[in-house]
Amino acid sequence: MEKRVLFIDNPAPRMEWELRQLGFTCERREIDYEELLPVAAQYAGFVIRSRFQIDRRMIDAAANLRFIARIGAGMENIDTAYAEAKGIRCINSPEGNADAVAEYVIGSILNMLRQYARMDSEVKAGVWQREANRGYELHRKTVGILGYGTMGRTLARKLSGFGCRVICHDKYLENYGDEYAEAVTLEQLQADSDILSIHINYLPENHHYIDADFLNGFAKEILLVNTSRGKCLDAAGLVQCLQTGKVKLASLDVLEYENIRLQIPAREDWEQPLRDLAASERVFLSPHVAGQTYESLEKHVDVLMAKIKALGV
Repeated sequence: MEKRVLFIDNPAPRMEWELRQLGFTCERREIDYEELLPVAAQYAGFVIRSRFQIDRRMIDAAANLRFIARIGAGMENIDTAYAEAKGIRCINSPEGNADAVAEYVIGSILNMLRQYARMDSEVKAGVWQREANRGYELHRKTVGILGYGTMGRTLARKLSGFGCRVICHDKYLENYGDEYAEAVTLEQLQADSDILSIHINYLPENHHYIDADFLNGFAKEILLVNTSRGKCLDAAGLVQCLQTGKVKLASLDVLEYENIRLQIPAREDWEQPLRDLAASERVFLSPHVAGQTYESLEKHVDVLMAKIKALGV
């Protein structure tokens, strides 16, 4: 049977070239779920991002599917357990944008500690305040990393050059501490952290895992960065903790209001917590771009091609 691969989302073009060298026929199509169902059995592989759902119905229809390659880290749009049970290998490439995400987090932390964005706005408006913009140093802080997978480990390694204390907690791992971060209980993470960086996957049990009660469990007033998934962090709970001062500043690259295409609603349809976050001078927002660099485009291809070759399909 012809080895056909369908590119459902738009990856780096080099991946198509690489797959053709392995004998695959590559097809790129703008196709929706219902259009794909009747032709899914024609393909040996799907290459997707986060915008397409691969559920049991689709997996059953794709009778000849041998792999699903997810460009990026999150696999919540794929029923991986069912696919693997059907002999379909599911691979992703968190290694491809781990450096980009870690650098984004560090930039966000430095911005919150030194208030670069505020100072830029002030000076451009003719306001020259030096003492009022005295900042804090990262090397005196304790950074808590929640989730110690590829992203968390990369962040810890990059933070090692700043001389700060780095601790981590991961409820899914055992024996995961290393030379860059000390593994601690959740209670110790909450007791010691000055800064919290979130790196957990979105699973049903992680929906709003970080809520007001979770944040109020921290002993100190904290800075918060979320580059994982928006639905892991309860926006209303965060607003509450910003109002009380438990969270001093927050940098959010992801929001719980994102749809499967990583878009948020039109401004007139925003829910109140999103309006509150957008109106706050203590919140910094970006459109889910922590992992979006020119370098990560190429690294995703390198990672996925190595994994596809290792499958021997």
